[in-house]
Amino acid sequence: MSLSSPLWWAKAPAILSYSVAALSVAAALVAGLLFDTFLHTDPLVSLFLCAIMFVAWFGGVGPGLFATALSVLAFAYYFAPPINSFGVEFKDMPRIVLFAIAALFVVSLSAAQRSAAESLRRARDDLQSAVQELARLNKTLDEAQGLSHTGSFGWKVASGDIVWSTETCRILGVDRSAKPTIDLTLGRVHPDDRQLVQLELNRVARGEQECDYEHRLLMPDGLVKHLHVRARRVKYQSGEEEIVGALMDVTAARKAQEALHAAQTELAHVTRLTTLGEMSASIAHEVNQPLASVVTNGDACLRWLGRDVPQLDEARSAVQRMIGSARRASEVISRIRALSKKRAFERVRLDVNEVIDDVVALMRREITGHRVSLRLDLGSSLPPVYGDRVQLQQVMMNLLMNSIQAMRPVTDRRHELLIRSREHGSDQMLVAVEDSGIGIEPENVDRLFNAFFTTKPEGMGIGLSICRSIIEQHDGRIWATRNSGTGSTFQFTLPASRETAS
Repeated sequence: MSLSSPLWWAKAPAILSYSVAALSVAAALVAGLLFDTFLHTDPLVSLFLCAIMFVAWFGGVGPGLFATALSVLAFAYYFAPPINSFGVEFKDMPRIVLFAIAALFVVSLSAAQRSAAESLRRARDDLQSAVQELARLNKTLDEAQGLSHTGSFGWKVASGDIVWSTETCRILGVDRSAKPTIDLTLGRVHPDDRQLVQLELNRVARGEQECDYEHRLLMPDGLVKHLHVRARRVKYQSGEEEIVGALMDVTAARKAQEALHAAQTELAHVTRLTTLGEMSASIAHEVNQPLASVVTNGDACLRWLGRDVPQLDEARSAVQRMIGSARRASEVISRIRALSKKRAFERVRLDVNEVIDDVVALMRREITGHRVSLRLDLGSSLPPVYGDRVQLQQVMMNLLMNSIQAMRPVTDRRHELLIRSREHGSDQMLVAVEDSGIGIEPENVDRLFNAFFTTKPEGMGIGLSICRSIIEQHDGRIWATRNSGTGSTFQFTLPASRETAS
């Protein structure tokens, strides 16, 4: 501790304190003798008390008591009759006792003052250290919040007082000196999300314990930010309540999700085209068959009309058959066009059974060509689901192709394929595709839906991964199990729409 610091003597060595005590009493004694000799005055008690006070203030209780003892002895020897003797007359005893008591009182007061000053010094040092540590923590917190793009806030609902961290001000694009208010916050919220944010604020104001939601900000320069807000109600011992929360700028994450979704959509489109390419022979047969029927019935119609007596009824029937065949060909082409078309995700109300029927109709030639016995066990009066028709058709197509390929190596039993649909619990729909193929190895069950994992030499390992992405995007779940007998079962669930079912 430097000499310029307050109470630098607080840690002075003990020998120095006691030496100062002896010197102080000696100085008081010399001054008293000089006053008595030359001025014939008697300020002896005051001089010794001043010395004792100084010693107690400088060295504490121990040196103060030492100075008191020296002062009493010096006073008794030099100034109390008989002079130059430690013997004290009886009439001077009260004077000596009162002097000793006064000295002890002065020692206690000075020591208490010294202790109080030292306590204040320590408290001041502790406060300065706490302030410095708090400033360091605040700076660390600001840096951490800046790195994570996460701001914090506090809102005392009763008084309306709001505090924002530096990062919160930066995220909201508000000057740090501006007074935080609800109106200022709502002014930054995207107009389309303002009602949502107001509803959340009202819920919290009414006593809701926690809130967790996302919304967008519209900045003055037109930039749109995505925020994730989480907050909870905190009650302090004083009874006061405060809403404490954090808001995270998740704009980069949302943009990354959009880019990922775009990439997944592109990959799904390429996979659909690849699957359709693998089915080209079957598709050609499905189209050629009704076209051949059109030609056959057209020739028949011409023959009926070319007779001497035109057979109009027969010709009319032939034309009707031609129209029916043309419509079947048109339906096949429409399904292929829908699957091959690249378009954005579109969530509409769907009948799961209709999705299954469309895929089965498109793949019927593929099914019969591989000698597969198909059985449908579709539930009746099922509630619809919300989803993208083409993407769910792609899931069904991938699962059927996967099952057909799994049964291709089997030669010792029938190739049986079962498609089931039913309600699953109170709010979900379940679709299952069960085959009698080679089955799934137990060690591969958990890896089947991983990207680029495949057990087929010619496979790319993206079909089932895309199925999982599509089902998860529909808020569903997909999984596979090995059958107790032969083959395997792929199942997925989708949220049901009870509102439409009613």
